[in-house]
Order: sequence, then C-alpha cells, then structure tokens
Amino acid sequence: FIQDVESAHQREIKHTPLIALIVATFLDRLGFVPFINSVVRWDEKQWQVSPGNLAKAIIITPFLCIGARIPLYSIHENYQFVDMSLLFEDPVKPEWLTRDAFACLLDRIYDAGCENIFTQIALKVYDTFKIPYNAVFHGDTTTFVLYGSYADSDPDKDEEAVPAYGHSKDGKPNLKQVLLGMVTDKLGIPLLVTVRSGNQNDSKWNRAIIDSLSDLLKTATSKVTYIADSKLTTAPNIMKLIRKGFSFVSVCPANFEKKLAERCIRTAYEKNEWMHIGTYREPRTIKLVEYEVQECRESICGTICRLLVFRSTKTKNDAVKALEKEKNAILELVKASTTKEFSCEADALKEIAALEKTLKNRIWTVACSLVTKDVELEKRPVGRPAKNAKPLPKATVWMIDTGDLIVRQERYDLMQWKHESFVLITNVTEEHTSAIEILRLYKEQKTVEDNFSVMKRPAMVDTLFLKTPKRIVALITLLSFALLIQVIIRVLVQRNLDAMEEKPGIDHNGKPLARIGLKKIVRFLGYYTVISEDGEQECICKTKIHRPQLKTWLHMLEIDL
Repeated sequence: FIQDVESAHQREIKHTPLIALIVATFLDRLGFVPFINSVVRWDEKQWQVSPGNLAKAIIITPFLCIGARIPLYSIHENYQFVDMSLLFEDPVKPEWLTRDAFACLLDRIYDAGCENIFTQIALKVYDTFKIPYNAVFHGDTTTFVLYGSYADSDPDKDEEAVPAYGHSKDGKPNLKQVLLGMVTDKLGIPLLVTVRSGNQNDSKWNRAIIDSLSDLLKTATSKVTYIADSKLTTAPNIMKLIRKGFSFVSVCPANFEKKLAERCIRTAYEKNEWMHIGTYREPRTIKLVEYEVQECRESICGTICRLLVFRSTKTKNDAVKALEKEKNAILELVKASTTKEFSCEADALKEIAALEKTLKNRIWTVACSLVTKDVELEKRPVGRPAKNAKPLPKATVWMIDTGDLIVRQERYDLMQWKHESFVLITNVTEEHTSAIEILRLYKEQKTVEDNFSVMKRPAMVDTLFLKTPKRIVALITLLSFALLIQVIIRVLVQRNLDAMEEKPGIDHNGKPLARIGLKKIVRFLGYYTVISEDGEQECICKTKIHRPQLKTWLHMLEIDL
C-alpha cells in the first residue's frame, strides 16, 4: 500500500473532488476572484497569491474533505494532492497558502466591508444562473460559539462583532459567542449576512436589517415582504416597516400590545367559526397536517393588521400532551405533600398553605383537609405476641387529604387554546394574499434555519478560534459564500428535476427521485473524483450504481466539464 502511494506521488496523480470543482466553477461564473481583487487593498508585488484566490481557497476547503473541520493553519495540506489548475485560473501552489497570508487576507476583507462584499456578489446569482427574483425575504439569527480568551465587549456597542456572553442558541452559555444574522429570499439564497456582538438581541438586529433591506432594494419595483419570528414584532420595528413601505409576516408574541395574541385566541374560540383552509406538509415530515383559521383585524401602530389564529391536527395533539404533562406535574406535587406525616397540626397546616400557594395559578387545584391516625412508636417484635403482652406505645400524626384534582375550567381552556393555536400578524391584505398563503410564507422561514444547519456542520464551521474579532467576521463571511454556492447547487438541481417528465434514477439503488435536499446532493456528488495525470483528466465514481449518473448530475447543475 505504501509503495502504491509513493508511486502515485512520483507519477503526480492528483485527486480533485468533483464537488470542489463545481464550487470553483460557480465562483468563477460569479466573477468572485476579480471582484475581491478589485475591492480589497493589496499590492500585486507583495502578494504571492491574490486576495481573490486566497478567499476562493478558503471557500473551497470544506469541499475537499467533507465531514472534517479544517483549521486555517492546515489548509495548504488539503491542497497537496489536488489539481490546482482545475480550481484556480491563476497559478496557485499549495505551499503559498500560508497561515500569514490568510491572516492578512481576513484583515483586508474586513476593512473592505464584509456585508457589502457578500451582498454585491450574492445579487449576481439571479442573472448569472437565470433564477427569478422574488421580493419575499426571510430573516433570522443564530449564535456561533467561540473558544479562547477575548476582551470583554462594551454593552453599548453591540453593533460591533465582539465576542460576548449572551443567550446561547447552542446551549453553551458558559462560552462567548457572536451573533450571525442572515436574510434569504424565498428559495433560501442568502443576500445579507451580518456578524454582531454575541449579546445583541434579535429585536434590535431586525430593526437594523429593515434599514439594510431598504438600502439594498431602493430600485425594487415590487413590494417587499419581510418575514421573521416573533422578535420582529415590536412597536418600533412595525412602525419602521410601515414607514419603509414593507409588508411583513410574523408571529404575534404573547406580551405584544397588552396580550393581543391571547385576546385574539380567546375571541376565536368563543366565536368558534373556524374555517378549514386545507392541508400543509410540515417541514422534515411526510405527513400532511390539516389547518383551520379565524381572522380578526386591529389597528397596530396606525395601520390595520390582520391577526390570523391558526390551529391544526398537529397542534391539537401538542395541546393534549402539554395538558397531560401539566397534570402529571401537579400530581407529583400533591403526592409529595400527602405522603408526609406531621407530628403537630401546625406543621400540617403550614404544608397545606404552601401547597395551596404553589397551586394558586395552576390549572388544577385540590381541596385540602387534615386527617389523623395513630402510629406505633416501636416496631412490633417478630412472631406471635404473648397473651399478656403490653400494647406498643402510639402517637397521633396529622396527614393531608386532597381527594381528586379540581380543574379550573377557564384556565384549562385557555392553556388548551394557547397550545393548539398560534397567531400570525401581517399587514398583507386578504385581497392580495389568502390565509393559507400567509401560513405558507411563514413556514418557509425554515429556509434560513436550514442554512444555519449547513453553516454549523463540522465541514463548514463548528467552533472558531481566531485572534481578533474582525478576522472572525471575515471568516464567517467567506464561509457564507460556501453556503451560497451550496444553495445555488440545490436550486439548480431541483429546478432541472422539476423540468424532467421522467425522473432520473439517481437515488439509492437507482430509484427515481423527484425532490432532493442539499445534504443528499452533497453526499451523492461526493462519490465522484476527478483524476489528473500527465495533463489528462478522468472522472471516477466510488460506487458502480452511481457511475452512469454523472451526465445527469452535470446536466442538472448546468455544467459542461
């Protein structure tokens, strides 16, 4: 085996993953390298590799070794056995991809303006790949955990991307983090990427994004619709959306406008005029869920908004589970009190008072009373007692009797209603968009969440450790380009699959496939490798069953290699 490896090295056989070649090709179509070279400050005489090619090398790296997180200092090692001429139009050698070169690149990328760089290139996607533009945008945030020591951030400067402690969406509150924000179109194509201080709240992030979207879409001819989770729904944010002329869709949070959501839910259930609006396939499931809706209107921040109360077969089941969980929790509390024995009545009364206080705002309560019983103070000896045996000494103890749980019906109903329904708030008129379409628009929020899951895969970025915050921002921006290319791959493959009358047998065991996710696309493309030797290339496949599908994949990716 060692001899074979040495022989291959002597013969200069290069192995380039096909997916890395696809990523490089798409970056070239977008004019990535010349654009970076034009906006970044650099001296051609001082740089062995141009900033555009260094940035391209970082973006391609996750696709050279799928499934492994690759640190910056070892990037050059992953290019040792790759045909560099296939990936770079300019001469680039692996040994030129040094740690110092990447550090300098990240500093210059940051100085040139990371957000502007990303957006300008992302906007080229529509014309380059002939993807229809749609003025529906989804915004969301996630956190990236950071290992290492970083200076404390100024709480008044959370616009800066300073590592800080904050609400951890990764479940690691003991570590500092930065906040990654993303705005995508309806297809999931990221157009805005921001990196902020780890302690910035989502409401403030949304407020800034509204301004960014407004600047980005000054020349837009169609009305913009912005969709985000409940953190969008604050009075300042809605007022800004209205001033900018944006439509919006969001979840109405519990405490907004003096519990507006609760009032709408209560009204809907009291009226009981539910309208069946059809079925919807929930994300990541194959089950169709039936939905019902009731609608009301209220003036919010000076404009009439629709408040859509939805419930479904799934949310009804969720409500049953939530109520059962609450009941079991109360039974445990009651059991803990009713199994205790008290040596005096005063202690028993204190326990009753404590239990009643605990259950004061719960759905179920109990009617407590005291009972007494005599207990033997000594253990009876083993065997039959003697005829003249003295009775064992006894003492009186007090215990609590509660009987069955008593339901507070009004609270029971309200909890059931809250768990089996949710309220969407929008200023989109019914004439323009129906209730089921509003629901679909909001459910498509998962496109941003899916993008975050891709960004957080080990091959992209798991945990970051860089010396300065600005390098963190620049690196996350470049990794966002890797995400952008993957989304383009998914969109092109699905578009061409939809256009085929007879679906190709590209799935496992050669089965036809009508819909395909990004994870499966990347896995299938990972089967192919381009072998380069003596100036000639040949594409090989790890599996026999997928070997004949190479032409189909290249057709769906609209690539002619």
